[in-house]
Amino acid sequence: MSTILTSTISSIDAIQILINNTSAKVLNPNSQNKSERISIENNIDESNIDAGVKVQKAYDEYNNFIDEEKRRTSERVQDEQTRIEEYLKLEDLFVEKIHIFNDLMMGLNSSIKENIINKNQNVFNEEIENNLKHIVGELKNFNEKLTFLENDVKNTISEKIKKANILINKIYNLNIDIRYFPVKQAPNGIYKYIDQRDKLVDELNDIIGVTVIKDDHTFEVRLNNGMSIIDDNKKTNFIVVTSKTDDKYISIGYWDDNNKQLKKIEHMIPSGSLGALFSFRREELQNAKNKLGQLTINFADSINENHTLGYDMLGNLGKQVFHISQPEIIASSSNKTNPFTSIKWMSTSDAQDTNYIVSMKNNRWIVQKLSDQTMFEPEVYQNNNNVYLSFDGMELKIEGNNNEGNMYMIKPYAKTLDELELLIVEDSPFAFSSTNDVNQQNKNNAIIIQNLNKDKLVNKKDTLGTSYLKFLKSISYKCNDLEEKVPFKRQMIKILENKKLSMSDDISEDYKELSYEQKCYLANVKILKMAESIFNDIVDCYS
Repeated sequence: MSTILTSTISSIDAIQILINNTSAKVLNPNSQNKSERISIENNIDESNIDAGVKVQKAYDEYNNFIDEEKRRTSERVQDEQTRIEEYLKLEDLFVEKIHIFNDLMMGLNSSIKENIINKNQNVFNEEIENNLKHIVGELKNFNEKLTFLENDVKNTISEKIKKANILINKIYNLNIDIRYFPVKQAPNGIYKYIDQRDKLVDELNDIIGVTVIKDDHTFEVRLNNGMSIIDDNKKTNFIVVTSKTDDKYISIGYWDDNNKQLKKIEHMIPSGSLGALFSFRREELQNAKNKLGQLTINFADSINENHTLGYDMLGNLGKQVFHISQPEIIASSSNKTNPFTSIKWMSTSDAQDTNYIVSMKNNRWIVQKLSDQTMFEPEVYQNNNNVYLSFDGMELKIEGNNNEGNMYMIKPYAKTLDELELLIVEDSPFAFSSTNDVNQQNKNNAIIIQNLNKDKLVNKKDTLGTSYLKFLKSISYKCNDLEEKVPFKRQMIKILENKKLSMSDDISEDYKELSYEQKCYLANVKILKMAESIFNDIVDCYS
């Protein structure tokens, strides 16, 4: 905008000199004084033919700028509005389940206190078993609802891509109609098609974010990273990318005719409604699934750990109560070598609610948390030509040492909720005692298990309920922050819609040269005044 304003101010100064010189010639036709020649780039030239066309071009350049600013603002509004809609769905789900860990744990603790501590039954009776089954069932139900939301986002993404393709085809066809329109036979008829094209570009922009490049002879639509999707001679349609091995996966790509291959371009669409959906799915929804997985792991393994440390009425060590899945490791397709890898939990109390990228570069192992992009070096040791990496409660084993450039994704909770399973059955022995001496047995271990809901199991600093509420608050904060910003940006769109200019038709043509210069002067003054108006409206919005 600063470039336009600088050019406008310079034009006003120069045109004022031209007007004064021309007026002097009109008023004093016999004067021998020679006028100073002023050249104004892109506005005035030595020829004054088609003055109206030249003035209209000045207006068009300004209006094109306003259109682009309006599209940028609308793109951000669609992006943020889409995020708000998805945040609200996620927030509603977490509010619906807000007491899940407190209520389930309290029910379990109450049954342990009543039956094991007070009644000395010392087995997983029907009441305790039902409470444990209820916990598993509720957690799986929570996971199913998150998966439903994930599939809903996936389906919406697919529909958005299809809608973008329809718009691309319509814009391309209209562009051809405009290029070959018989302007001489119907000079004003073309504007209807141009308006239609502009409206379709606006719709496409709201989905994927685009930039329009046009002059007298060309019209091109690009993604904001510069990739051309429509020009005079060709168009590029998008492809919905899915996976045969992962029914939850979805991305966007296009067919590269030059290289004869499919190229994914999700990273090229960071905003608009489609970019917002990709981002929400990749970040917030994944964070929610990881948080639920982390809480489930902390809860289930804390019971396992404490129960296997205690002794039952026969003096035997307790058995695991829940089956817990191991993390998932995915090797990059670009890895130079493909060694055997495995990963397992070592200490779930150190589990973090994030996925990871593990890579070797310059003979150093680096771990990156995908939740906040932080990087750190894991603990590394070697044994029998195998490499062991320890971080955040997990141990990754990689056979062999030739791993330079290799990369792996770690998903700690990819299967946690799907594979969570109750291992004990009714009347299985309960490891209630802290001693194996059957003559000196106590209820210490049962009391520890009963009070797990009060212990700081998450990151060694929060209870399950506290950690859950903190995550819910983070969702609400992000949603509220966006809800405060969107109204202002919507107002900006309305402001910009009212700032386009049109050329007046009633300027006197009596003195062609003087009239032309006056039109140019007024055009630049209008643009300058409109810029001032935009600035004042923005200030009013903030006030």
